[in-house]
Amino acid sequence: MKKLLLFLFAFVPAIAFSQSTLNPDTVCYQSTAATYQVVNEAGNTYTWSVAAPGIITSGQGTNIITVDWSGAVPGLIGTGVSVFPTNQFGCVGPTVTLDVFIYNETPTVTPMTFCLDEPCTNLIGTPLGGVWSGPGVVGSQFCPSVAGVGNHVITYTYTVGDCVFTATGIMTVNPLPTISPISHD
Repeated sequence: MKKLLLFLFAFVPAIAFSQSTLNPDTVCYQSTAATYQVVNEAGNTYTWSVAAPGIITSGQGTNIITVDWSGAVPGLIGTGVSVFPTNQFGCVGPTVTLDVFIYNETPTVTPMTFCLDEPCTNLIGTPLGGVWSGPGVVGSQFCPSVAGVGNHVITYTYTVGDCVFTATGIMTVNPLPTISPISHD
């Protein structure tokens, strides 16, 4: 057991310091501008590669690149980004890699139907913690009398870090029936 621990202590620091940033990087679904960089050493050029469907849009050869991940499906892309340096003498350094996690959240909105005179009602959306907007929305409630009769599109926006996800739903407000006065003989 002691030999195994010694082995782990000998190699874990090398693994931990081989990454240029936290592993994995989290990128918002359909992101077109994720940036990656390593410390620039004078005289070095840098050769970058990204896993498909990522596309390097700028910076190849430098210590910083921009990647378009808009074609990637949500989930983990192992070794999503890698780079190795070449110095002015033609010597090639070690490759460092970074996994990339494409983050997607799919908010939902529960559509509801109301009569015009009903009280304000809590809106139902997932995940919890989003922000509501649209006609008849007051905070996290829908108020039929504020919206008025008709079909109203409301939006639920859920934000995690720099990622913003939205969903819409229809809230229907029906008119009240009318009736004539009672007539008598």
